[in-house]
Amino acid sequence: MEESETQRWASLMPELVDRIANLLLDAADVDCYMTLRAVCHSWRAATADPGGTLDPRFRPRGWVMLDYPSHGVDARLLVNTATGRFHGRRMPILRAYFVVSVTADGLLVLAARDPPHAACVLHPFTGHVVRFAARMRAHVLAAAVSGSSPPYLVLYCQDTMKLYRASPDSKEFIRYKKRYAYPLVRKAVQGLVAVDGHQGHLPPLPAALVAKIADLMSPFNDVPADVPAEEIDTASWKRCFVVESAGETLVVFKLESRVEVFKMDMAASTLERIKSIGSRAIFAGGCHRCVCLDADKFPSIEANCVYFTDRLGSESTDVYQLSDGEQCESVVMSAATGDAPSVNLNLPAFLCHPMTAHPFTIIQLLSIYTFNMQSGQVTQVVEEEDRILEKLRTGEMSFSDLLRSCQADSDADD
Repeated sequence: MEESETQRWASLMPELVDRIANLLLDAADVDCYMTLRAVCHSWRAATADPGGTLDPRFRPRGWVMLDYPSHGVDARLLVNTATGRFHGRRMPILRAYFVVSVTADGLLVLAARDPPHAACVLHPFTGHVVRFAARMRAHVLAAAVSGSSPPYLVLYCQDTMKLYRASPDSKEFIRYKKRYAYPLVRKAVQGLVAVDGHQGHLPPLPAALVAKIADLMSPFNDVPADVPAEEIDTASWKRCFVVESAGETLVVFKLESRVEVFKMDMAASTLERIKSIGSRAIFAGGCHRCVCLDADKFPSIEANCVYFTDRLGSESTDVYQLSDGEQCESVVMSAATGDAPSVNLNLPAFLCHPMTAHPFTIIQLLSIYTFNMQSGQVTQVVEEEDRILEKLRTGEMSFSDLLRSCQADSDADD
């Protein structure tokens, strides 16, 4: 009986299976599409295989990676900000790669653990990998992957505050010199804006709109009124966030004791202050990144609020109610308060802060996500190798010295 039921499902008309699969792809996400294809061979044969492409149709939509290697180096937890779906996934490729960043739609940007630490992009649901010849840069704060074919990878590096771009065959990342309105385009690359659910070509912001945002920011950041927006240092915008919310682009200003949110009209180059984002909630952190989600899908998160964490070591996250912009409460994050048990997650040293002692609740995990700390490991490795190469070049270190140092490290590990 059970076998005949299975056979009947497997014998559905290919056209019908394909139609259902396309509806899932349009209404849900590629994870549901992949689940359907996993049912049986005939269903896989009836549907398009997304495994060899980053076609925008098969790109993930609205996924963020919440935790760090707490259950093995190849395990990651992903959550969809629109549907509230969680996926704990094991990706064996991560045993040989560092996670550097995650794009706004959920693609993983990686760097090989072995020299020369070449970059690559991983689709977490299909397993498709795009490999780049270029060596990964240090201090990557965020990344975006184009929807073109072949795709190109754009990095925003915190040390230089510049954009860098590479195609799969590029020998190195080169300065991205498109004349977009700065610094807000940098925020778009940082994963703060994904207007259509995935990042394709980076759109310029109208100069008039950037000027209005600069006017709004100037009283709070000591920016002289006569300084052009494109010349304002990114540091002065560290409390300005740009984020997509239910198809609208919002500009979030974190002021001294309150939060203000404006809706952006790209066509008319206008900003309208709003006091409601409906069932949505916004998470922002320090000067890094911002994410908007549907609070109805996350019972512990309040709608129409902005959750702001000042720094990674903060003991609490401040919650601001948008109806008046004022702070309404603080969510305690530190395990020292006794609100939650301390859990050893074997976090790397650079993530050992009070707030990361036990990423236990969804609020904690989303707050940590806004700091985008994944690139710390590869930055340490790349910078150390660069220092050694410079010493070899200047004669400060010989190859014999290098070999003795490597042997000493090996003996210490034993």
